[in-house]
Formats: sequence, C-alpha cells, structure tokens
Amino acid sequence: MDGLDRRRLLGLLTGVGVAGVTGGLAACSSAGTPSERSGVSIGLLVPATGANKEVGADLELGFKLYLDLHDGKLGGRPVRIEVEDEGESTKSGAAALENLYKAQVLAVVGVANPDLLPFVRDRVEEAKVPLLAAHASPAEMPSAPYIWRTSYLTDEPALAIAHYLRRRLGNGSGRVSLITVPGTAGAELMLGFTSVYGSGAQDPITVKSGIKPTIGDYAQYAGEIANRNPRAIFCNLPSSHIVKFMDALSQAGLKPGSDVELYAPGAIAEGKALDELTDGARGLYTAMHYSADLNNLANHTFSSLFQSKFQRSPTAFAVAAYDAAAVLDQALTLAGDGTLSAPKVNTLLSNVGQVISPRGNWQFNQQRSPQQKWYLRKVEKDGPILSNVLISDLATLG
Repeated sequence: MDGLDRRRLLGLLTGVGVAGVTGGLAACSSAGTPSERSGVSIGLLVPATGANKEVGADLELGFKLYLDLHDGKLGGRPVRIEVEDEGESTKSGAAALENLYKAQVLAVVGVANPDLLPFVRDRVEEAKVPLLAAHASPAEMPSAPYIWRTSYLTDEPALAIAHYLRRRLGNGSGRVSLITVPGTAGAELMLGFTSVYGSGAQDPITVKSGIKPTIGDYAQYAGEIANRNPRAIFCNLPSSHIVKFMDALSQAGLKPGSDVELYAPGAIAEGKALDELTDGARGLYTAMHYSADLNNLANHTFSSLFQSKFQRSPTAFAVAAYDAAAVLDQALTLAGDGTLSAPKVNTLLSNVGQVISPRGNWQFNQQRSPQQKWYLRKVEKDGPILSNVLISDLATLG
C-alpha cells in the first residue's frame, strides 16, 4: 500500500485524531522536538516464548500498529516502547513486570497468561502503575484500581452463547451438554453458562488431565453426550482436540451440524488456533468480541491496513492491544501539557469515554472491563481460506 492510499484510508477514521502517517513501526521510538510535549515510556508485557507466543505477537503488532498510524505518539507525546518477555509462567511474567517498573514506564500493556493477573494484582496496586490487560482476564478476580481490561473476562464467551441458546431453545428448556478440560478458566466458563441458561444445561463433563487428541480418547465422552441427546453442545477443548471430538461424536451417532450444533469460546478458533482446527472443524460456532467481517468504518480501515502490512487477518487479541493504545491516547490527550505520572494517567483513564474501535464502540464499566457486543461466528471456508464467518450479534455484556 503506497503513502497516498494509507493517508486516504486514515482519513476515514473517526475519533482518532490522526495527524499523519510514518513510514513504519520504527517511528514508535522517534524523538520529539523541543516544541513538542515531552516523551513517555510505555511497557509491553508480552510472551515471546512459550505456548502463548503467538498471542504475544498479535498483542505487540496491534499496539505498534496504532502507534504507527499516529506518528509514534500518544496524546501528542512521542512514545518509547519497553518490551519484556512475559514467558510462560507466572514467575517469569512477574519478573518481566519488575523489569518494566525499573524502566519507569508510565503504563503497562499486554499479559497473555490469565493466571498472571491475580498473581501480580497486589504488586500492581503497590507500584501504582496502570496495567491494561489485552487478553482474557479471570472473571473471579476482584477488580483493582490500577488494572484495566481491554479484552474480555474468561466467562463471557459462555455467557454470550448461553443468552443466545436460551432464546433459540425454548427459553432454556432445550437440553445442552457441556464439556471442558480441567482448570480455573474451564470452571468459570461452565459456571457462567449454567448460571444464564438454566435447568436445560446438563452437568458439565470434565475430561481427564493429559488426554490425547484422538478419536479413541474422546469416544467415552462422545458416547456419554450422545446418550444425553442434547440439542446443542458447549465445549471448551484445545483447538487440536476439537476435530477428534467432533469425529468421535459422529461415530457415537451424533453428527455435528446435522444432529447437534457445537459451540465454543472464540479463542479456540482465533489466529494460529484456526489453522490447528483444519477443515474438519467446519460448522463449529464460536463467540468472540471481534470478527474481521464486522461492517463498521473503523474495522474496514483497521482490517485493511493490518492485512496489507502483515498478510493475514487481524485477531481479537490484536484489536484489544490496538484499543489499549487508543485508550492511553485519550488519557494522555486529557492530560494536555501538564506533568505526567503513572497515578495521574490512571486517574485520567477513568475519564476516558467511548472508544471507537474495530470491534464496535465500547466503554469501560465500573469494574474497568469493556461493556461491549459479542458476536456469533462460524468456522467455514471463505473462498479457499478457513475463516471465522460472522453470523450475528449475540449479546452486549459488561
């Protein structure tokens, strides 16, 4: 995309105050002139290693893309980015956070591991540096004044699907089977679904720890679900397990798509996880707060630029980090030319209003989480490519 096309696209953006376009992501660290507001340092806490490294890459791309579109500035101030590898464990993530504090960042964006947030919650409050979590956050974690969420709470995919199925299946009377892997996130999803759907939600099945992604290993669970004769299934399984589970259901006489509809949290089919699913997952429905198919001006611009720069569709994780930058942009704009501190930025975040976003406009609720729309998507071919095809709105949560 040449400079003229980029400027034309950026001119379509509303509510983001784009002054111009830099030549690349390197502009994020450009120095300001004496006439400009003083620069700021922002920390990115994202995994470059471990199971979440693909999510970490999307978080970094989304944040830096916003800066690239705003001359490397937030609130008119040049930005220096400090990046630390979150790693795979809570211990490595906490150590990386300490490194960002030592660098005296004004705010921290990222966190791909949901378990890290409750682990560092007290430390964040002690440091008084706002943290904008741009991936799933534990639903049961108490809110904290210095922790903001720009993505979603772990139980919200289940809440969105439960609201939708309750409307479709006789006000919650239709039988729905639930299956999950062990863990806190899975438990929150199952509890969230049953709390909304009601008596038609059958007792959740928890698969054994360490189960392998084979049809044989899922035969027992598929047979048990087939005997329950549900009208729909809500499943929280690893992406690499989904197709084998669907095949096991077919062998048990319950063919997904024709005999029963299969629903799952959107993260199961997001980014690289969609490639893991393969064509065998076609027909799987997922709930997410973003779809690349959304028909709004902000998404048309964002999605076009993302695909042009990175040769793939954007993910909900990239959008959440992009929006974290937008939120900080608004907060620093409110600060004007005054002296900045991390606690002052945190106070200004409370005054940020509606965020004009590719996911649709949203705003923070009293728990510092997004009040936003959720969407139903279906894993299907979009031409030759497996995609999350937008089906409909699900619910507004938050």
